[in-house]
Amino acid sequence: MVWEYYNDKNVFITGGTGFIGTALLYRLLTESSPQHVYVLSRGGYSKAKAKWSNMLPAHLAKVLYDSKCMTILDGELGDTATMSLSDDKLQMLKRTVHIVIHAAASIELKNSLRELSYSIIAPTLCLTQYALKFANLERFVFVSTAYVNSHLWKTTKSSDVAVEERVYPLGGATEDPYSSALEIWKEVQKLGTSDEYDAHDFPWAYAYAKHLAERLALEKASQKNALDKVLIIRPSVVGPADKFPYPGFTTSYSTPSTACAAAYALHPGRKIHLSTRCENPDQDATIDEVPVDVVADRMLVHIALGSSGCVHAVSGEKGRLRIEDWWHAFKNERRLPWSVKPVWTSEDWHSKNLHHVARNFKIIGTSFAFADDKTDAIAKQLGTEREQFHLYADRSKPYHHSLIHRRHHIHNAARQLAKKSRLPRCSVSLLCRKGKHPTQLSEKVV
Repeated sequence: MVWEYYNDKNVFITGGTGFIGTALLYRLLTESSPQHVYVLSRGGYSKAKAKWSNMLPAHLAKVLYDSKCMTILDGELGDTATMSLSDDKLQMLKRTVHIVIHAAASIELKNSLRELSYSIIAPTLCLTQYALKFANLERFVFVSTAYVNSHLWKTTKSSDVAVEERVYPLGGATEDPYSSALEIWKEVQKLGTSDEYDAHDFPWAYAYAKHLAERLALEKASQKNALDKVLIIRPSVVGPADKFPYPGFTTSYSTPSTACAAAYALHPGRKIHLSTRCENPDQDATIDEVPVDVVADRMLVHIALGSSGCVHAVSGEKGRLRIEDWWHAFKNERRLPWSVKPVWTSEDWHSKNLHHVARNFKIIGTSFAFADDKTDAIAKQLGTEREQFHLYADRSKPYHHSLIHRRHHIHNAARQLAKKSRLPRCSVSLLCRKGKHPTQLSEKVV
């Protein structure tokens, strides 16, 4: 039922050479028979092939770049709908495409809202407006983040914040978050900020940029009476794959926990200062890390079965990790003979007194209970077909197994961190374990 939906469909994907996009394309091309898939990639075919070859073992990369039903379009997103494509290609997409999946975005958490308005908000708005003009459009999908509502940590007294699969108004319960979006967008364009952003304590401008982009996409769909065609997928902290394209599939810069493991391995001291309001943070604070193949499969299933609105792609209350288990896994990747103990404080999550990992990855010390009711309902609807999809994180093995699969990437992240910190290059090899790059793995191992 699900895979059959994609047969004979034309699909247009942005971000297809990224972490989520690669997992998504692999599943789509190996399990279904779309008529054609168009992938927008700056640099065209040669650059896309190089990216996939760097991320995947040769025989898996070949599945993508040798596909006869896929075309790589040399272009990029911006503040216009042209995407640097010729008019002929734009008109072809407009005539033929049934499904648009917008998975491209900046993941720079340090960027300002003004910078993110160019890399996230404007491209999403332009692509939404363009896609809604497609003659045969069935589904428009925007990959957002579950942390669009992370400001709730500062407005809720509970140390385990429940987050539903909906848009939370920032101007009060009576506000229509869709209709207000266009005025707020004008404010951001003019000032580089907005009153509602300044009034809410988001951990990063990135979270607010996604929040506003969601509302703009939904407002444009509402104007066209096409809300039923718009699906917003909200991944939490994306982690390595459980199963597809192969167990442990990841990249060096797309999984935040990889960077955290590298920082832990390089830390010379015995303490790391972190922020929380949990009474027993080692047990109560959590990290919702979701395998990338869970994100891909949830997206593909919800598209096929007609879900609309906001859908969480998360591990949820059953699959999230306790901070204690997270730190314990990091210890196994550290060569220094002493452990690093978290020192918890009640300081603000932007405080300069916190360890740099906590200042960047501010949700350490928090706990979000992301609802995934829509996926639970879909799983029941699938019946026996449910076994074909990886819709929930596999927590049957200790979390440190996940880090073993990505030692190469942890080592690579440590090298970049050492360079920024002006540490000797040899310190990385001395302090951090090294593993094989996935392209060195044999087909048998994969």
